[in-house]
Amino acid sequence: MLRHQSRRPLDTVRAVYLALAGLGGHLGRKGDGPPGWQTRWLGRRRLRLLVAGVQLAAQLLDD
Repeated sequence: MLRHQSRRPLDTVRAVYLALAGLGGHLGRKGDGPPGWQTRWLGRRRLRLLVAGVQLAAQLLDD
């Protein structure tokens, strides 16, 4: 569900951190600087919603 742009698995804490920030809207450009707490929070919230949607879809398909 949470993968880097190159579609490789996330294998470092930094990669997960930046992927969550990307879900929160951080563009990750050269001059952008590190993502802030609100961006990380939005990314975490979006990831939780995505996971809930996948779980709901799986539950509906099982019934």
